[in-house]
Amino acid sequence: MGRLPLNEVLGAKIKRLRQQAGITQATLSLRSGLFRTHLSRIECGTANPTLAAIVSIANALEVDPGVLLRESAMELAEDN
Repeated sequence: MGRLPLNEVLGAKIKRLRQQAGITQATLSLRSGLFRTHLSRIECGTANPTLAAIVSIANALEVDPGVLLRESAMELAEDN
């Protein structure tokens, strides 16, 4: 089984946390200061977010930025 690129794993993690928080992309956009369309591309794995964007998203989701990065890297390692 081929492994997913990090941006796809990270995007799926952000989407899952957003849905668990019960908020829309529009709400996450307002809270993070990012355009909704950019968030959509991040969640789909077609955009590579900057570190600043990751921190903004994590803060908006009320999680530590390390959670997004650490768990994404661990999920990639588990695929190997």
